[in-house]
Parts: sequence; C-alpha cells; structure tokens
Amino acid sequence: MKTKGILIFGLICGLTLFFSTIAGAENHLGSRLKEALTGDGGGSFKVWVYFIDKDKSSEAYHRAAESLTDRAALRRVDIPVDWFDLPVKAEYVGYIREIGGQRVRPSRWLNAVSTVLSAAQIDNLQQAGFVRKIELVAKAIREPEPESKTGIETISTIDSALYGISYTQIHQLNVDSLQKIKVFDGVDSVALDGQGVLVAFFDSGYLLDHPAFDVLNIIAVYDFLNDDSDVQDDISDGQATHGTATLSACGGYAEGELIGPAFGADYILAKTESIPLEFEAEEDNWVLASEWADSIGADIISSSLGYYQWYDYSDMNGDVAVTTIAADIAASRGILVVTAAGNQGSSTWHYIDAPSDADSVVTVGAVDADGEIAYFSSFGPTYDGRLKPEVVAMGVSVYCANGGTSYSIVPYTYKSGTSMSTPLMSGAAALLLQANPSLRGNPMELRQRIMESGDRVVAPDNHYGYGIPNFVLASGFGLRINPVPSITITAGDDTTVAITTLGPVGETVVFDDSELPDNLSFYDNGDGTADLEISGQVYQEGGRDYILRASTADYTDSIIVTVITDVAEQDFYYGPNPFSESLTFYFTGEPSGGYHLRIFNLAGERVFETTVTDDIFTWDGRNNAGQIVASGVYLIYLSADRIDEKLKIFKM
Repeated sequence: MKTKGILIFGLICGLTLFFSTIAGAENHLGSRLKEALTGDGGGSFKVWVYFIDKDKSSEAYHRAAESLTDRAALRRVDIPVDWFDLPVKAEYVGYIREIGGQRVRPSRWLNAVSTVLSAAQIDNLQQAGFVRKIELVAKAIREPEPESKTGIETISTIDSALYGISYTQIHQLNVDSLQKIKVFDGVDSVALDGQGVLVAFFDSGYLLDHPAFDVLNIIAVYDFLNDDSDVQDDISDGQATHGTATLSACGGYAEGELIGPAFGADYILAKTESIPLEFEAEEDNWVLASEWADSIGADIISSSLGYYQWYDYSDMNGDVAVTTIAADIAASRGILVVTAAGNQGSSTWHYIDAPSDADSVVTVGAVDADGEIAYFSSFGPTYDGRLKPEVVAMGVSVYCANGGTSYSIVPYTYKSGTSMSTPLMSGAAALLLQANPSLRGNPMELRQRIMESGDRVVAPDNHYGYGIPNFVLASGFGLRINPVPSITITAGDDTTVAITTLGPVGETVVFDDSELPDNLSFYDNGDGTADLEISGQVYQEGGRDYILRASTADYTDSIIVTVITDVAEQDFYYGPNPFSESLTFYFTGEPSGGYHLRIFNLAGERVFETTVTDDIFTWDGRNNAGQIVASGVYLIYLSADRIDEKLKIFKM
C-alpha cells in the first residue's frame, strides 16, 4: 500500500525533477515558446512565468497557516504548512503587471504566474533576475463526445422505483446498497449520501435551475474562463450542457428519475472549460481551480478534462505535464483527485492523458452497463510503466440531467465518455469518505480502498485497471469473498484451496456452492471460511470458470474461480478421487502388453484385476465376481512397459 510518506517522497522527487529542469534553463525560454516565437507574426502569447524564490520567513509560514479555512485546516490536520502553501512574492506579480502583462494570475503551487505577453515583453522579462523560466501554457482541444444510445433500461428491481433509470449506473458500483447503510456521525445515525464531504467540480457551465439540483448544497462557484462568479451561463450556446450532465451524475436528486451517489454532499463548482468544439482549454485554469478548491477545503476534486494534444507519450510519465504536477500537489494537500482517463481508446494516441498520468490520482476508465470496456476508453500504461486506469465505472449511455435549451421539455438524457464515469466514481468516493471520516486528508488510503474493492483486483490490467469497485466492500461494512488466483492443476492430481471472507463481525456467512461441478468438492467450515478440493481430470483440459457465492443476513458477494487443467506428458490419469459409482482411467501411451490393473482392499485382498488395452477404462466399483465393493480405501497397482505405480483411492 502506498503510504502518505511514500506519496510525499514521490512528489518531492517528481517536483525536484520538474523545478530542476526549470533551474537548468535559468533565464531561458521553454522549448515550446521558442518554437512559437520563431514563427511570431506580432501576436501575443499566454505563458507561465516561473520565479526563483519565495518568502520563506517564519512570518510567511504563519500567515499561510492562518489563511487556511476551517474546512481546509480540518482536512490538513496531519499535513503541515509547507513551501507550496506560501504565496508568490507580490513584487514579482506587480512587476509582470507593470510591464504590461494581461490577466496575471499567480499559482503558489508552481511559484509562477500565467499571463499574456507580447514577444517584446517576453524578451524584456528574460532579463529580470527573479525569473527562472518562461514557457507556453499548454492547451487541450475539446473533441466530440462518444455517441450515446437512448432507452437503456434499468435492472428490474424494487429500487428502480426510487432511482429510475439511474439505478443501473450506481448499482454497478454497489452504491445503492451503500446508501442504505446508516452511520453514527457523533450525534445521530445518518444515511450515507455524502454529508459533510466537500466535492469540487471542474467542468463547463452548470444549469443550476435544473430540478435535479433542487437539494444540492453549493457553497462556492467561480468562472476561471472569465474571472467572475457566474457559472450558470446562457444555455443557448451549450456552455452548460457538459457540466450539468457530470454534476447530476454525481449529486443529482430527482426521485424516480435520477439519483446520484452523493446528493447530500457540499459542492464547489469551477468553470474551467469552454464547450465549443476546437476551443483550446488552457491548463492554467485547471491548476488555479485546484488551488482554489484547496483553499476552500475540498476533500475531492472531480475533473473530466484531459490534455494530450500538447504532449508526446514520453511526457505521460507523471512528472512533466503541469496539470499532472498540480494533481500530485493536490493529493499532498489531502485531496482525492478523481480524473477521466480520456476518450482516445480507439485513436492512434489511445493512451491516458494528463493529469491522469499522475501517480497519486484515481484515473477512471469507462465500461458499459454489462461491465465491458468501452471502445473509446483510453488506456495505459504510463510511459514509465505504471498501470492505468486505476478503476472503471459506467461511461456508456449514462443517464443524466439535460443542460441544453430543451431541458424543460426533455429534462433528462444520456451521455457517454470517461467524463461520465468520473463523476460516478467521485460521488461514490464521497460516500466512502463519509463512512470513514478518519480517512479525511488521506487520499492514498481512499485510493487504495477503492482499487482493492475492484472486481479485477487479482489480475488488474491497463484497460480495466482494478476493475469495477464494490463500494460497500471498500467502506468496510459489507461482505467480501477474498479473491482466489487462478488455479492450475495437472490432470490426475488434486489440491485444496482455502476460501476466506472479510465482512461484518459476528454475522454468519453462508456459502452457496450449487454452481460448482463434481470435481470441485466444497466444505463450509461455518466460520466464514471454506475448503475447495479440486481434482484434475484429463477431459477438462484448459480453463473453466466457476461461480462461488456467499451471503450474510444483509450482504452478498460472489467470485469467479478459474481452474486450469494441465494435461502434461504422462502415461495415465484417473479420477475422480474419491468416487462414488465409477473410477475412470485415461491412458496416453501404447504399451505392448497393455496396462495391468490390480485393485486390493486394505486387508490385502485382491478385489479386481484386468488388463486394459483401450485408451479409456472405467471401473464400476465391482469385484471380479460382479459384486459392488464396500466403501473405503483401496490400493491400485498399475504396471506396463514403463509404469509401475501404486495409487490410493477412496470409494464413498
């Protein structure tokens, strides 16, 4: 498990590389800016201006600590104020403004400002001794969303009357079960709906008049595109469509129609993305929104914007992209960052994008209602070989609020993309944090719990990650059959596998082995554990999947047990052992005189003898006189040209 200490060490290493790269090019232009200036036609450039130092006096640290809101201080109770909390020097910011910089916006995490400068102003700024580096602000071009189908039906259940069509998307994460659990908040027993958790959303505008948001508690908003506090735009231009959809998937509430996982959470909404296609979304909006969310005290950031057009695959290593650096810094402040993997799975790029390459975030891929990976879902690994995404959620035809001009007539619609699976995961994570308040400020533990509850935890890969999380299990309140790695057994051999469970203390666990075949014998130990005895049989060569279920009074879980039978180069195989009616031998060699088979009881009496010349022989449990032999242990002596074997079998 990745601890907070390891997180900070990795963060420092990454940022040391990031800032040392800047330091090594002191007073020099970044490579992208150099290239842009070469073809300059007299225009302006949006750039990052990085500075060499900060005020690191004790007074500066004290002021930074005092500036934390109560909510931010609560999240950071175990995280001390450090260099990243110190503001950019006011005199540096003032100088940029004096030389004519437009929209000068400081970033304390990067010790930089983003601003718009002319080529002449950039040239002048290079001479300033406090400037470390100047580089272009990276941009992402918004692309069309994947197609969505309408009319997706919900699973038939009593709960669908409450959740409507949205039942499918939250049931896949077991959120509906988690919402039935009540926890003690120190005063009362409350339901899990996200209460007390602050979720920050980064997206386009939001149609807050939509009835799905009637119960939503919004405590702050900011438009980073226009530097104002209006995130509810004129819906005629479509600016509110995407943000409305993602926010509703997480926190919407309309009984019988749409219920998001965390409708009881608190929200802050940042408008960071312009909706028109081909618009270049700029990374400074993401960085500044993250710092804003941190300052207010956000516990979770839900972001559906990614950057890849600006970068090469080699940059997806967790240390290059500015948004990736910012995402890891946010995690070091105690914020769980949940970000979309991207929708380039079927493109020539196909990899995850920034900031989802960060090592301290939860990167979310998309699956359909059946749990199959979406064709568009971007995948890993990162350039440095780390698995991505971490987990997946439904991102195909997700039911959500319509933020377009037709919303009063058609209030709900369907949207697809990892941008839709992300808010589902963020909302579920809010419930997980509410259920486990001691994890506030520890995003790495939250991340680990989410990953370890995935249905592919035994064999994660770079498409599904750890799979679809079960948030009841992640919360610690549910029942879980511990995953069993695939079992390989050689035909003729047998083995015993221990089955164990995790779950509510004191509750009786009952196993259901009705779907296991005869060659898998199952013994329930009555204490939440069981033994699975497997005999390898030659006719079952290859792999087979079997379902094992367990339940308590309130919870159920199931796993798939994969058994691979290996038919090695042997002369014979036999089974089942023990047997009740018949024992079959399979022979692969061709001895000159056949196989001589003798069977004795434990008293040394020979009960059966024959010579086998065929490939298959079945003993029906009768002696040579045609009588059925008694139950018990028997010894078999098998001999041929190259065989002289003594076998022990048990007849039931």
